[in-house]
Amino acid sequence: MKLEKRTENLKNVRASHMIPGVLFGKTIEPESIQVEEKEFNSALKEFGLTQTFDVKLGRKKHKVYIKEVQRHHVNHNEFLNVKFLKVMEGDMIKANLPINIIGREKIEKPGVIVQLLTASIEVEYEVGEGIAHIDVDVSNLKVGDSIKIEDLAIPEGINILESGENLIVNVSETKYVNEDEQEEKEEIDPMDVEVITEKTEE
Repeated sequence: MKLEKRTENLKNVRASHMIPGVLFGKTIEPESIQVEEKEFNSALKEFGLTQTFDVKLGRKKHKVYIKEVQRHHVNHNEFLNVKFLKVMEGDMIKANLPINIIGREKIEKPGVIVQLLTASIEVEYEVGEGIAHIDVDVSNLKVGDSIKIEDLAIPEGINILESGENLIVNVSETKYVNEDEQEEKEEIDPMDVEVITEKTEE
């Protein structure tokens, strides 16, 4: 990915389809940068917020990962700012690894739901050992089944920083209401209507 030094104000940068940001790390001074929107989108989809990759600023190359992304509070597809953290070989990275559910459509039905109890887990790993997410296959689960952190298949080199007893997913029953039956129940029974007649004077 190519980064550029930012020299314009934020409004002008965003108007030119660039995202403003900062490149920082233990071995460099923080540098205000900008990156082309499409190029950043591609990197975010490929590496997420956990994997390292190379960027070029001027003539220098840096190994970084996307430390933080600030999005527009209404339009989440619009990036307002991004932070790249430079890392070195041997550095340890702490990150929240997203959980990716697989096979949900095979078991969810009216009255049965797959509950994702946590969207990510905190992990630590050396530079170059990161993965984009953890896949959790729920296609063979039944009502009452659950998956804990200790049940996950974690690649070597990635250390979990949370308790293995923490629940990730469970399958539970929910009260299912048939819309047609509900409408029938809501219809007024003529026998339940109180008839009020006008009093006649004797």
